[in-house]
Amino acid sequence: MKAQSICVVIPTHSRRDLLQEAIASVSGQPLIVVDDSPAGLELQSLSCEVLRTAGELGFSKACNRGLEWVEEKGYGWALLLNDDARLKPGALASLESAVRQRPDVDAAGPILRGPLGLESAGFCLSPRTARLVQRKDIPDSPRSVMALSGACLLLRSHLRFDERFPHAFEDVELGLRIRAEGRTSLLVPEAEAWHQGGATVDRRSTKATRDALRGHLRLVEGSPHKRALVLGYALGQVLKEGPRFSRLGALWQGWRQR
Repeated sequence: MKAQSICVVIPTHSRRDLLQEAIASVSGQPLIVVDDSPAGLELQSLSCEVLRTAGELGFSKACNRGLEWVEEKGYGWALLLNDDARLKPGALASLESAVRQRPDVDAAGPILRGPLGLESAGFCLSPRTARLVQRKDIPDSPRSVMALSGACLLLRSHLRFDERFPHAFEDVELGLRIRAEGRTSLLVPEAEAWHQGGATVDRRSTKATRDALRGHLRLVEGSPHKRALVLGYALGQVLKEGPRFSRLGALWQGWRQR
């Protein structure tokens, strides 16, 4: 794989300050910024391609517009990078090397770290209880995982997120789909990235709460038992974290809109 076969896609909404750090972390790579802000950000000074959406499409649709552009330009791979994330030095080279050695891989991701320390070493979704867990065990070598975080994800450019998942669980759904097709999502521990998290949508906001429940419920549609468990997990989290009044209303919206 040549480095130029990878194009970086950075969807952005409102954080131009963090966007500049994300761009700097992938300096030298082909890059497109997908501007999904409400009224359009001032991005003319950026030395990269900018693709403007209609605004407020959501993470999945914004990423898909970028992936479509990348595939049309002939790139085989896209590195999806949140505007509040940045690659650590050498991370992209490690991801490239890992996928070059594994033709069965459709997606690869780094260890994610954030303000609270280790954020993710891949996802695990229990087939029995539907509980989603961010793995925190770091392997010595690349390993297959159920799914990887969309905050920083090297992905074959022909793949797309399911747009029924606007801003939560879209990466988990994609990982499950990749696995169902006999392909692999690969965690590469030699690669690391920083993820600020919640810079565009606060994790405890009503929007994030609603979309997270909707996404989780859609993963288990067809199973009333698992839907009830998922609602219970969400209720427990809201009651523990707060603010309770607004977020309980968001859960009701998410349940109705599932």
